[in-house]
Amino acid sequence: MLDFVRLQQQLRGFAAYQQQQRDLLQEKLQAALEAWRQVGDVEALLEEVDRARPSWLVARPLGERLQEQVRVPSRPAQVTVVAADGSQIFPDRHVEPPCFLLNVGRVAFQLGTHEPVRLESIPRFCFRQEEVHELLDDRLESVSVEIVSALRDEFELEALLELAREARRAGRPLVALLDGTLIRWMIRRLHQRELEEQFIRRYVALLEEFRRERIPVASYISMPGGAEVVNLLRVARGECTPDPPSLSLDGLADRLLFRRLLRSGERSGLFLSGSHIQRAYAEPHRIVCTYLAVPGPYGQTEIARVEFPHWVAEEDGWVNLVCAVLLKECEKGNGYPMVLAEAHEQAVIRAPEREAFYELIGRQLWRSGLSVGQSRKQTSKRRPVL
Repeated sequence: MLDFVRLQQQLRGFAAYQQQQRDLLQEKLQAALEAWRQVGDVEALLEEVDRARPSWLVARPLGERLQEQVRVPSRPAQVTVVAADGSQIFPDRHVEPPCFLLNVGRVAFQLGTHEPVRLESIPRFCFRQEEVHELLDDRLESVSVEIVSALRDEFELEALLELAREARRAGRPLVALLDGTLIRWMIRRLHQRELEEQFIRRYVALLEEFRRERIPVASYISMPGGAEVVNLLRVARGECTPDPPSLSLDGLADRLLFRRLLRSGERSGLFLSGSHIQRAYAEPHRIVCTYLAVPGPYGQTEIARVEFPHWVAEEDGWVNLVCAVLLKECEKGNGYPMVLAEAHEQAVIRAPEREAFYELIGRQLWRSGLSVGQSRKQTSKRRPVL
């Protein structure tokens, strides 16, 4: 039970602290904008990055000019858009036998036509001992959250590829979309190097299938928290030198910078992510991003990060096609791509469904003369005494 009386004083302190942080961020933003305007020679700046070798992740611009702003063209009248999203029921260490559930929602829109929308969800129940045993975390002797998340992301990409192949129409542009990042950040938290490399190889192999099929695949990140472009400006300002400026840009997100630089319907130039995990990606699949100014309700603009493999960026017109589709979907979805929102609705597992899942497990085992084992702690949570 939460004591709101005791919490109230802390909430007042929270509001005062946030006001201080807002003022500090404004100072950092002004310094970042000044540094942005002053960058001229991108090659010289990248050479400085290589010499400085900062500990922060630094984006590498792919164009000759840092200050590129591109007006995204209109979406083609007819285009096929497919999207996938995933959710899961994580393993519960208080319940035996060990198992977990992955669920992928996927949708296909034949935009500009009268063809029906395709909406579906695909569950994958993981319970076999050999299947679960191979994924055990050596430290916890259980399937970790990171492993389940990695499997879910792989399942999403696999299901999206299958749907894209089925939904493709001759002579019609096709775009495949995911929510979230294409960079496997969680992989390096597994603490199992062989399993990490296995996950990355399988994920990159799926990206290669998209490339062979010539299907542009991209992901959409709403309200991104990264600072790779700002970190590039930190190098430009000399924050890696023995005599750095008194004000550091640390803590300033890229989206705050591009909110001041981009107008609604525009995108930034292209940036190669500085993520260290990219070294494990094959060269054409290293992840490139652009920042997109998305119109929202009441005239407010949100800066989204759009990611795609390098081979998508190299294909003429594909980046603008992806961004044009996303802008139109955001217009229909009140600031968030409607196609991704629909995929999420197909994927999400709500609390009553989670309870029904365990109820079905128990019922099925009971019919076979077995039972679900629960810890006393789990039983007490389900049936509180007071």
